[in-house]
Amino acid sequence: MTESTKVRLRFAKCGDLRLVSHRDIMRCLERMLRRAQVPMAVTQGFNPRPKMTFALALGLGIEGQREVVDLEFSEPLEPSELLSRLTRVAPPGFDWIDVRPLPANATPPHPRTVEYCMPVLDERRAMAQSNLQSLLTSASWLLTRRRPNRESTFDLRPELVAAELTAEVLLRFRLKVSPDGSARPEELLEALALRDLLDHGTVLTRTDVELDW
Repeated sequence: MTESTKVRLRFAKCGDLRLVSHRDIMRCLERMLRRAQVPMAVTQGFNPRPKMTFALALGLGIEGQREVVDLEFSEPLEPSELLSRLTRVAPPGFDWIDVRPLPANATPPHPRTVEYCMPVLDERRAMAQSNLQSLLTSASWLLTRRRPNRESTFDLRPELVAAELTAEVLLRFRLKVSPDGSARPEELLEALALRDLLDHGTVLTRTDVELDW
């Protein structure tokens, strides 16, 4: 593997770390980079920050198995050496999976779809399967989003790429990611009458972030 000044890393965020906000994860990564003595390129201005770009923020309470972050160095660094350094200083629940070099002119990561997985109680299987079938066979599925001072209507159905309830009673689904506004995984669970499972300790996991580039 050749030395590079830009890399794309995949990492997992699990266990108690799922309760840490995205902003705090960014701070955690900055500390890891300093401890690992990674020669990071920094932004300009009064408050220089390491040049790192996450593909997509992860909601509080959700685990991530293949999250994406791009890093830019101030000098060439062997990607495998970077992975080794970061692994040594990573806190519990922050697992580095792989790394690949990027060309110097590489653009930031652009997510296309995201995949989620959540266990469903066996006694909820029949209802969940029925609701999922209704959703998949519908041309549209309108939801109302309520925010302070306003409400808006959102069609969930075209945002759902695929969904299934497996033999192991795992709900797997993939949603589109759009710069104009994407469906939230909690909205899909609400449509299937499964949103309450999150309130009772069931863990939702983002298993993949698919990129356009």
